[in-house]
Amino acid sequence: MKRLSAQMQMYIAIGLIVVVAIAVIMLIIVPKFQESQNVRDQIATAEMELTTAQALLTRRQSVKSQAAATEVELMQIANQLPDSPQLPSVIIELQDAANAAGVELPSISVSGVENAPPAEDGTTPGFHVLPLTVEYTGQWGDIIEFGRRLGQLERGVRVKTTTYTYVAETEDVEAHIKASGTIEVYMMPGASTSTPAGQ
Repeated sequence: MKRLSAQMQMYIAIGLIVVVAIAVIMLIIVPKFQESQNVRDQIATAEMELTTAQALLTRRQSVKSQAAATEVELMQIANQLPDSPQLPSVIIELQDAANAAGVELPSISVSGVENAPPAEDGTTPGFHVLPLTVEYTGQWGDIIEFGRRLGQLERGVRVKTTTYTYVAETEDVEAHIKASGTIEVYMMPGASTSTPAGQ
């Protein structure tokens, strides 16, 4: 058998090296690149899922915050417009306002629950009215302060009418103002129409 020349042997060696290199690339390096690409895809998917989860969490926190604010607002409305007269709390609020203003509150007369008068367009309001007749006495500045505080009560009320009478000074009592007014206290429909006769 004829021996291969040195040049041919070199060509064969180079060819073998090339084949081995291609085999290494195909069997080791290419799979590694593919695996790296898969890892990058998984990272991108995980980042997208994390972004979605963070958005959902932010939305949930926002909805929860809004729900809490709505609940507080509903409680405030329920306090202003309850579904029953709740006379003790109304009387306590009136007495607290009178004490803070420095007026005396000798009489509170309570009438029965009434339907609210229809609006100008004829529609029926969705609430009832409990009229109270309140008598109070004090100095003019204190009377004005009491009227201002009536507008700040937690319950929804409206001062409908007020009359003022000057009472001259006597040996026992200094001059003062005697006031009498009608206050409408509001409540939701369904409240009982039977109320105490007065205080």
